[in-house]
Amino acid sequence: MFRRSAAIVLLAGSAITLSGCVMLPEVDGPDRDPAPGASDAALTCDGELRIDQPGEYRVGDCDELEIAGRDIEVLAGEVGSLVIRGDENDVETASLGSVDIEGQGNEIDATVVGAVDIAGDRNSVDSRGDVGAVTIQGNDNEVEYGGNVGSVDDGGDRNEVRQER
Repeated sequence: MFRRSAAIVLLAGSAITLSGCVMLPEVDGPDRDPAPGASDAALTCDGELRIDQPGEYRVGDCDELEIAGRDIEVLAGEVGSLVIRGDENDVETASLGSVDIEGQGNEIDATVVGAVDIAGDRNSVDSRGDVGAVTIQGNDNEVEYGGNVGSVDDGGDRNEVRQER
């Protein structure tokens, strides 16, 4: 009788322990690994830097920064010239000498922006300080500034260049 009771207790304990271990087949789905080149580590800019893979990047100060692609997020220090060729990119920087955007749905945040040149739709440039000359060839773009703005050349429709309050 004792052996039978011990065997039942042992089997019940094993069943409870193993109940959390279930073999499931592999399911194909989106790759959850970061894109090649994407990194949480800071990238070094030796005067010029080009980023062309989706992901999140941190960059120090950079004379010339080029973003070429889609879904690229960059946090940078002071940038002399920023060129964006692509869609749905997001760049946050301290000061920005100039930004040249060719694409759709890009967002730029900076303390100060020297010059803005946009060729595309639904782009947003936000400066907490001044913005120099603004040239827009596209529609539904927004340029917001906290200080003053230089000349504005708007060659599109429904674009807004306005001071934030």
